[in-house]
Parts: sequence; C-alpha cells; structure tokens
Amino acid sequence: MGKFFLMEYTTNSNQSYLMVIETSDYLHRLEANQFNLFTQKLHNSIYKSLQKFNGKIIRHNDNTYLVSFKSVTNAVLCALKIQSNFKYITPKFDTSIRKFKVGIAQLNTIKEAELLATRMCEVIKDPIVITSEIKKYYETENRNTFINKEHIRTLSLSEEQFLITLMDFVETVWNDSNFSIDKLSKPLKYSTSQVYRKIIALTGNPPSVFIKNFRLNRALNLIHKHKGNITDIARQTGFKSATYFSKCFKDKFGVTPKTYSKQHAI
Repeated sequence: MGKFFLMEYTTNSNQSYLMVIETSDYLHRLEANQFNLFTQKLHNSIYKSLQKFNGKIIRHNDNTYLVSFKSVTNAVLCALKIQSNFKYITPKFDTSIRKFKVGIAQLNTIKEAELLATRMCEVIKDPIVITSEIKKYYETENRNTFINKEHIRTLSLSEEQFLITLMDFVETVWNDSNFSIDKLSKPLKYSTSQVYRKIIALTGNPPSVFIKNFRLNRALNLIHKHKGNITDIARQTGFKSATYFSKCFKDKFGVTPKTYSKQHAI
C-alpha cells in the first residue's frame, strides 16, 4: 500500500453507472522501489483508459478508484481496456500480483451502487463483475450484442441479493472468534448445503476459507494503519491465536504480519 491521496469531482444524476477498481490485495507484495514504479505505470494506464472512455473519477487512492460513467458501454469497454493493459505493466517476477478487480453497478443511489460494486470486487472471484442491470443496459445500447461471458462475470438477480444479504450479515460477525460457518444458514435463509454451494460459486472458496480471507484482508488494513500490535490485531479480527494468525497471514500474503508492518506500514 502507498500514501493516500484523494480527488473529488462533482457528479450529476446522469452519471449513474458506477465502477469500482481495486488492486490493494496485490500491491502490498511489492518492495518500495518496485511499488513506486508499478503504481506510476498503473495510475497512468488507468487515467488514460478513463479519459478515453469518458469516465469521471469521484474518489481514488493508491489502491482503489470510484468512477462514474454516463454510458454503460463506455464503462464496460473501459474495464476491458484496463484489464488488457494491466498484464503489460505488472512485474513478471511475481505472477500472484497479476490481478485486479473491477465491479460495475447501478442502484438507486451512488452510495448503494458503490457498496455493491465494492463487494463485487472484494468477494467475487472473477476480475470483472457486473450486475444483471448493467448487462441489460449494455445490450440495449448495443442492439442486443451480448457480453462475452469469458471476459466478464454477470451476476444474476438472485446472486446479487445473496451477495448483499451475505455481506450484510458477515459485516456483523466476521471478527467474532466464536463464529462458526453453520451459523450462516439461518440468517441467509438457505440450507447449509445451499450456502456452501452459493459461496463457492461466488468466491471460488468454501465458506470457512472465505471468512478467513475476509478477516485477513481486514487485518492487513489494520496493520497498515498501525491499529495495534500483531497480537491485538489477531484478536480484533477473530483469530484466537496470534501464532495461527501469523501462519494464515503468511500463507495468504507471502510475508509475516511483523515483516509487513516493518516494510509497508505507513
């Protein structure tokens, strides 16, 4: 992660298609000099793509962008262009960072659309994810030209609702060390086996791994912001043991929490 900076732009009601771009899960793997070069190339590439497709930046920092578009076609084509450019600017020495996430959504308010698009980035396994409404509008603008399923994941209405319900609940229990996966069934109103299948379909991981990764990503952010020592953060994020937390952290991010804190925290 890098130094935070914020840019604000005025938007109007016509700019109703929102795109969230996230790269924060991968950038932290880079050393300082490599990080600086990579982020410069990354931002230049994103800026050029947004300019080409008339995207208006609402807010951004080193790791995330919130962008509005008047045209859903421009939003979709911009996402594909950023994805195409990304592989050419990402260092080849670490293939695990050759990833990025884009979510595109449209709901009643900017806040709702941003929340859903952010969750699509953070939860869904595919690099580019759109809602069923975005797909419908795209095909209407392009005379029923279909979106390539190999390049873009479209969530069905039922998947969108499940994602919203899932994350609304997870946000309330994720840091409870006594939380067990079998407690997901009742609030989500599905059987245990249905929850298992639906979470795998969305995330590519079983529920236990999904929850663990969610906690680890939150822990990464807390370490970055100096919100406590390693033991405190392990406890804050639902891990009963700092030793187990450190092992899981290294398995996911390739570095121990202590090393990350020293090398990358602000």
